[in-house]
Amino acid sequence: MTCGSCLSSSPGSEVAGQYEGIAELYDGYPGNYLEDIVFFTEEAEASGGAVLEIGAGTGRLALCLAAAGIEVVGIDSSPAMLRRLAGRKAQFPGLRGKVSVVAADMRAFALRRRFPLAIIAFRTFLYLLTRADQRAALRAIHRHLQPEGRLVMSFFVPPAELLARGRTERQEAARFAAPGSEGEVVAYDWTEFDRRRRRVISHITYEWRSGRRLERTLVARYIFPEEVPPLLDSCGYRVVAAYGGFDRRPLTCESREQIWVAGPVGKKRGR
Repeated sequence: MTCGSCLSSSPGSEVAGQYEGIAELYDGYPGNYLEDIVFFTEEAEASGGAVLEIGAGTGRLALCLAAAGIEVVGIDSSPAMLRRLAGRKAQFPGLRGKVSVVAADMRAFALRRRFPLAIIAFRTFLYLLTRADQRAALRAIHRHLQPEGRLVMSFFVPPAELLARGRTERQEAARFAAPGSEGEVVAYDWTEFDRRRRRVISHITYEWRSGRRLERTLVARYIFPEEVPPLLDSCGYRVVAAYGGFDRRPLTCESREQIWVAGPVGKKRGR
């Protein structure tokens, strides 16, 4: 995705580069994130067809949807992440034919197919660092939606207290078995917020018991809820629903999550 100046040069190259070398570790951090699985499964089942997942990553969501009998076509700009997805998919022969992936930039892709549902889960949309990139991605997805299709995307609400403070403290984020026979890996992270450029910069450090250490920095652009409707409108969508949690609670000023459901302008479909 999945969901990191990231997209300012050649299509997807800098985002993809952030995940080179850590694709094998990605499922440990943040591998315990499960709260959106039921929500997206319900959306996919209601759509009645195949799902286009933008930022499929290592298959955290795609493989769960496939296990529920839903066909998923995923795109991702990171070959390393897609290789990891292929390896995971191979462990489940029963999912053969249910998940297919394409290495592509979310701003410019052409699959020659339309879908009843497109999803951008787990903050992936925030890796688009400019309005131009955001609009390019939304318009590319629009071209792949059926006339009555839906786009669903989710990301966090910028936390006022952390924006004011400017950063979080370094903390242990995850502890998991390392790939191969390298023992346990401990992942630490801390985040800084650049309010002038609306950047959220995540610093992740992986530490092995052997003393090996690997650091990565992921960059995203946070988005306030009031920005989303006019952005969608400018790209030919209308907002169908806005939620403040995966339990479908209303989006309010107290929400920490924002989940948007949108469809092509002028089209209506019962939900």
